[in-house]
Amino acid sequence: MKQTKKTRKKKQPLKKSTDSKRTNQSKKKSKNLAVQTKNRSKQSNNRTKKPSLGKKKHKKVHINRKKEKQRQLIKEIIVSLILLVGLLTIVQSLFFTFPTVEGYGMTPLLNDGERVIVRKTKRIERFDLVYIRDPKTKRTMIRRVIGLPEEEIAYQEDQLFVDQKPIIERFLKKELNEAKVEKRLLTDDFSLRTVTDESRLPKDSYFVLGDNRHYAADSRNFGWVEKKDILGVVKVRIAPLHQLKQF
Repeated sequence: MKQTKKTRKKKQPLKKSTDSKRTNQSKKKSKNLAVQTKNRSKQSNNRTKKPSLGKKKHKKVHINRKKEKQRQLIKEIIVSLILLVGLLTIVQSLFFTFPTVEGYGMTPLLNDGERVIVRKTKRIERFDLVYIRDPKTKRTMIRRVIGLPEEEIAYQEDQLFVDQKPIIERFLKKELNEAKVEKRLLTDDFSLRTVTDESRLPKDSYFVLGDNRHYAADSRNFGWVEKKDILGVVKVRIAPLHQLKQF
C-alpha cells in the first residue's frame, strides 16, 4: 500500500509538466496568431494605400489633360478670331464699309458722329442714301439721290418734278408740313439748267440733295455726281445702338 501511494505521488509532477507544455504551446499559437493578424493588417493597409497613390496620379494626369485641352481651346479661339478679322477685312474691302457721318446735311435722319453700314453696289435707285466723294474737294459725305442719269430735274413750290412729272418725297412729309404751317419753302425753287447750265443729267451721273435742305452742301453747290464718285449705298445705321435703323 505504501508503494502505490509513492508511485501516485511521483506521477503528479508529470501532469504539471504536460500542462505547462500545453500552456506554452497555446501561448505560442496565440502569439503566432497575433503576429499573423498584424501582418495581415499591414498587408491590408498597404493594399489600401496603393490605390490612393494611384488615384492621386490619375487625378494629376486628368488635371494635366484638362489644362492641355484648355490651352488648345484658347489657341483655337485666337486662331479663329484672327481668321474672322481677316475675313471681315476682305469682305469689308470688297462689299462693305463702315463710315462715320460728318456734319448735319442729313439731319434729322442722320446726325454728326453716327456710324452706318455702306454696301458697295453698282445699282442705284432714286431716293437711295449714297456715300459719295465730293468731286471738287474729295471730301466724303452722305446724300440722297434725287435725279438719275439723263433726267430733267426741277423744284417748284416744294414740289419735285422729274421730266416735268411730280414726284412725292415721302421721307420729307413731316418737314414739308412744318414748312407749310410756317408759310415758307423747305427747298428753294431751282432747275437743273439754273444750277448746271444743262437741261438733263449726263450718262452715269446723279443729282443728290441733303435732307437738311437749307444747310446741306449738295449738287446745287458742286453739280452732279458721277458714278465713279459714289462709294456705296447706306443700308443701316448701327451707332448709336438705341437708334439702329435700316434704310
